[in-house]
Amino acid sequence: MRSGMRKKNGPIVGSAADPRLGSPVRTLRGEVGTPPQTLGIFRDKWLYNGGMPDALFEEMKSYVGFTADDAAAVAGLADKIRPHIPEIVERFYDVLLQHPGARLIFSGGDAQIERQEELLAGWLHEVFNGTYESRYFEARFRIGATHVRVGLPQRFMMVGMEIIWQELTGVLRKSAVTDLDRKLDALHKLLTLDLTIMLQSYQESHVERIRTAERDALEAKLIRAEHLAEIGQLAASLAHEIKNPLAGISGAIQVIGDSMGENNPHRGIVHEILGQIARLDATVKDLLLYARPSRPKAREVKLDSLVARVLMLIREEPTVRRVHVDYEASNGEAVLYADEGQMEQLLLNLILNAAHASDEGSTITVETRPHGQFTRLMVSDSGHGMKPEVLSKAVEPFFTTKAKGTGLGLAICRRIVESHGGTINLESEVGKGTTVCIDLPRGPQKRTAKR
Repeated sequence: MRSGMRKKNGPIVGSAADPRLGSPVRTLRGEVGTPPQTLGIFRDKWLYNGGMPDALFEEMKSYVGFTADDAAAVAGLADKIRPHIPEIVERFYDVLLQHPGARLIFSGGDAQIERQEELLAGWLHEVFNGTYESRYFEARFRIGATHVRVGLPQRFMMVGMEIIWQELTGVLRKSAVTDLDRKLDALHKLLTLDLTIMLQSYQESHVERIRTAERDALEAKLIRAEHLAEIGQLAASLAHEIKNPLAGISGAIQVIGDSMGENNPHRGIVHEILGQIARLDATVKDLLLYARPSRPKAREVKLDSLVARVLMLIREEPTVRRVHVDYEASNGEAVLYADEGQMEQLLLNLILNAAHASDEGSTITVETRPHGQFTRLMVSDSGHGMKPEVLSKAVEPFFTTKAKGTGLGLAICRRIVESHGGTINLESEVGKGTTVCIDLPRGPQKRTAKR
């Protein structure tokens, strides 16, 4: 084997398993391990009839006309091929890796490469062993499933098989083989069977992976819906049990404060109490807004004027006064079809979040521009940024890294954006800041007609 990273791990043909992939499976050398997790139609039949692989394989053989004479013909080529298997394996990877697209799918080091070469060599030895029954079928089936797990595009299986065919025929045409055309025909039938099994396995494994991902996404959506229902019940209780008494307490404290003289030493305490009451009131409002969002009353909204109004509203906010907010108007091109009040709430939350994350004197940038059928709104800061594990949870309700905060700011933003048929994405890097990118429809959303 040539020195250096000649090629990297990437099973193309014959890689039955990779140690990194978890539970062992039956390899091309016949080692028995955990049954395959995804065998689709074939797996279901095996559960009821252990002899089903033999029946299926025989049926497939009949399609291509692979007979016992063909099996004997292929086995008869073993002595001619086996001495050349190492060089075939070497040339296989040399040819494949001439293509940049193939190189992109490989990862790993020389040790992994050598394992893949051994697996390919083992697969080639089995092609000429003369026994083509259920064990052979199952090993090929697992190859396709393995290729799905390692993320190998299906086209490389077909390309790889063609390379193998060319290498095998090249060796055999240089050897003294009697009745070569008939034996090559038999070999071609067998390789066609191998590829068919692998492709069937690949397809079923890929479909199963998609179904699993969709099922997981649906379960997550149901869990979130249940969570929101619980929050809604809690919010209604909080509104009844806290909001009204809190308003009464606030009124009473204001009366007490108004009765104090200008020099009363307790006026500062009263002011602090009122501030804490306002904080509690804001928390209850956030919870109600998140748990029971109102249906958007959409109309055309010009973002230039909306952003200008929001900036005017919050310019005296202590957190915002510490930073500079830079916004360049889009000359009326940034138009939305949305609920103006909810868009105002969205912008307020985004700018306040950015201000909280920024150091004094830094700049927050607000950008708006058309983006296809959407209008793109971006709010960027050069603040502290977020680690990947924090970023992944940033829009989840009640998740916050602030000492004071409900963890509902970005969650409310997501609810508003999703209720308008838009998308929200966050990009962040520690020490460099965060950008929130939102795409919202420029016009009314089309609803699917009910049948």
